[in-house]
Amino acid sequence: MPSTPAFEAPHRGGPHHWAAPIRIRPDVKGDTESMNSPEPAASGASPEALAFVEDFALTFERLGLVRMTGRVMGWLLVADPPEQTFAEITAVLQASKGSISTALKFLTTARWVDKVSKPGDRRDYYTIRPGVMPDLIKQQAAQYSLFTQTLARGFDLFDDPESPKTERLRDMYDFFAWMEKELPALMERWDREQRRH
Repeated sequence: MPSTPAFEAPHRGGPHHWAAPIRIRPDVKGDTESMNSPEPAASGASPEALAFVEDFALTFERLGLVRMTGRVMGWLLVADPPEQTFAEITAVLQASKGSISTALKFLTTARWVDKVSKPGDRRDYYTIRPGVMPDLIKQQAAQYSLFTQTLARGFDLFDDPESPKTERLRDMYDFFAWMEKELPALMERWDREQRRH
């Protein structure tokens, strides 16, 4: 599996929802200030939105990731406004501050989510990073190259690299070699199509 997780289609929202300029904060450290700052009650999420969040979280979990992280990601995909504070996320998901903090730390470190701030507002806001999926998929190309290089060394263990005994190894090698070749071309096509919109 690639070292950086990757899924989902790119989000059309982003930090430009607010009229005032938004500063991207480079740090992804603890969020104590946001947790303790006074916060108005979060707007209620519809049952349909919460059902989507749970479905997304279960899909996330099936891919080997933490369900709570999937819930946070799912909510940020459909939240209105797209920028949500720590307290708003906690209120909507009805989860502990610790579990939300852990999920947000993962998502910001993995650069799936941006932590942003607004002038005159001490609170931090979280939003899906625009273009997250294409960027993550592009990063996978290097991982496929690593796989093919590693698998290629496996052929040295056989007297005859073309023998039927190497079939299992060759099957995997051929797949990753194909992905290494085709993925960059696929992403170039995606970029071209996006520029037309």
